[in-house]
Amino acid sequence: MDSMIEKLVDLVNNFDPVSYLPKVDSILGWADLFARVCVMAAPLIMLLCGLRYLLLPPKEANHEAGYRFYFGMGSVNAWLFTQKFAGIVWSSLGLILSVIMFFVTAAFGQMDLMKMVDKAVLCILWEIGISVLSILAINLTLIIRYDRKGNVRWDK
Repeated sequence: MDSMIEKLVDLVNNFDPVSYLPKVDSILGWADLFARVCVMAAPLIMLLCGLRYLLLPPKEANHEAGYRFYFGMGSVNAWLFTQKFAGIVWSSLGLILSVIMFFVTAAFGQMDLMKMVDKAVLCILWEIGISVLSILAINLTLIIRYDRKGNVRWDK
């Protein structure tokens, strides 16, 4: 029994909780990877959604997939135009942003941690702003082109 108590006392005396923590260099490596993934996620998702809408648009308005906007859902022609137009806009922006953000994130390896995080947050804010502007441009185009019933406002 004494030997068991001695082993427990020895275990408690030699316990080093710091040895269970991850090394700082591995945490910084994960921070670099996490920042790159966060910056590249939005442009790649935008590119994939744009290609989906452009190449495989839903044939009619549904509750599962598609770019929904009131003026683009009034008729089948308006719906198909909306999907193609949103596909062109988003796939173009997604491709351009992917290339730009690839080169921006390539420089993350040479930056210190705080500068890298600041740059990543700034890139994400720019991506959000550009995404919102693209949605506004698509919606404004639909308002100008179609009425609320999906009829073209002018003849070609």
